[in-house]
Amino acid sequence: MSTKNTYPLLIGLITAVSLFIETGCATKNYVKKQIDPVSGRVDELAEVNKRNEAAIKDIDARAQAGIQGMQSKASETDAKAMAADQKALEAQQMARSAETKISAAESGVNQRISNIDSYKPVENASINFKSNHAEVGDEAKATLDQLAAKVKGSKGYVLEIQGFTDSVGSDDYNLALSQRRSENVVRYLVQQHGIPLFRMFILGLGEAKQVEDNKTKEGRAANRRVEITLLKSDVEATSR
Repeated sequence: MSTKNTYPLLIGLITAVSLFIETGCATKNYVKKQIDPVSGRVDELAEVNKRNEAAIKDIDARAQAGIQGMQSKASETDAKAMAADQKALEAQQMARSAETKISAAESGVNQRISNIDSYKPVENASINFKSNHAEVGDEAKATLDQLAAKVKGSKGYVLEIQGFTDSVGSDDYNLALSQRRSENVVRYLVQQHGIPLFRMFILGLGEAKQVEDNKTKEGRAANRRVEITLLKSDVEATSR
């Protein structure tokens, strides 16, 4: 081939190569321009997704904490409710027990009330005192000893003890003196004979119920007294 023919061919080849290279570069630039925005968008979406995942985890953690707190409070509430129920049950049981005791007490009181009318006087004794004195003398003690022997070991009896004075002195003084005389009789019967207090009823009546005229010395001596009445229950006598 001649030099003249070779030169145009070389020029054409170089031109073709140059065009190919320029075309390739243009294509790369075009592709790069198209890819870069998409790549940036993908990175942005990845960042958003990461933030969303973190927010979801935080919300889930707080929700779990809230659920656990609610469960804990619910358990505490259940425990308090059970304790309250137990206390209510105990209160009901105590109320029932109290009602039972009250019913038993009322039954006993009603029984005693119904038996009051069954007590009848069976014996009377009287002891006398010196003027303006409340001490139980030797003669009076002997009378009380005899009466105590009759009720020793028995049931269904009561002693009604009433104190009196003569008309000497004021009403208030005589009432107090008659009360002391009755109390001394009770004290003697308890200390010397062990008679229960609940079987004795006392009252000081002052100068009431005179048995003799207070105008005479003998009459006043007779009025300075304590009367003891022995009452027994017909129910007790029947049960024997």
